[in-house]
Amino acid sequence: MSTAEQQGAGAESAAGEKVARRAGFVYVPEQRRVVSQLEKVLGIFARSRGRIRPHFILGGPSGSGKSHTIQYLAAERGLQFYEVNAAAITKEGTSGNSLTKALSVLINRDRRPTVVFVDEFDKLFISGNTNEELAHETTNGVQNEFLRVLEAKTAAVFGDYGKYINVPVADVLFIFAGAFNGEAPLSIGRLKQFGIKTEFLGRVGLVYTLPPLRLETMRQILEESDLLTTYLKLYTRIERETAVEAIFGVLADIYEQNTLGIRLINTLIHQYFINEGKLPDPDDFGFAERDFFDAALSQDIEF
Repeated sequence: MSTAEQQGAGAESAAGEKVARRAGFVYVPEQRRVVSQLEKVLGIFARSRGRIRPHFILGGPSGSGKSHTIQYLAAERGLQFYEVNAAAITKEGTSGNSLTKALSVLINRDRRPTVVFVDEFDKLFISGNTNEELAHETTNGVQNEFLRVLEAKTAAVFGDYGKYINVPVADVLFIFAGAFNGEAPLSIGRLKQFGIKTEFLGRVGLVYTLPPLRLETMRQILEESDLLTTYLKLYTRIERETAVEAIFGVLADIYEQNTLGIRLINTLIHQYFINEGKLPDPDDFGFAERDFFDAALSQDIEF
């Protein structure tokens, strides 16, 4: 049984499923099937000691937990984890952060199998372009540079004093992640329309999509939040249910416009306590501020 199927402590959802917790990681019902598949992929990579490298593309809306999920699954299997931001990568030979510079993090890795999480990969592409005719020159150039790394046993990366250093990459798994305009599920055909080259997809042909969190799932996470628990230890006159109802009311109202995903929960918890019950910031969410002021929120805190 995969760890995603092992039930931890959690509250029952409206559908009878549980939000399960394991060592600080939250398994939510709507993502459990995809997380189970990701566990299998990383398990194969780990057990083969990096000899089998099933590179893949991971989609999902912003805040769905792509980076957090992979980082946790990698750590659980003893894999090294590095994250690079594809949105900042430029074509080799032009000014900016080229791939050889972005991958310089690999210089200091030990010889354990390693995961490189390439975040915001979708930002490289111009929506609606085909990879044959309209893809930007920089986009094609960066893809070609990734292709050389995916096929090589070593890669030249930018080292100290402007010198290039060859680092081993034969046991490195690359995961290319992005929101891809929130489309779900992603398909090879749709990725080609985004501008991803056929040659690239031939080598990174596995595609997974993390679905967004349901509103009832977000309520369960809020109710069990460690951050909320810590705040309540400081603000001892505030009832947990009072804080949950105030914060969840805002969560429900802005659910459709939420681009932060699960991160929005912590944002609202901070705002509730620090701003003495004022939720949310209108500049962030686009409508009038809610005031849940409670005198207990202005109590003095002793540290």
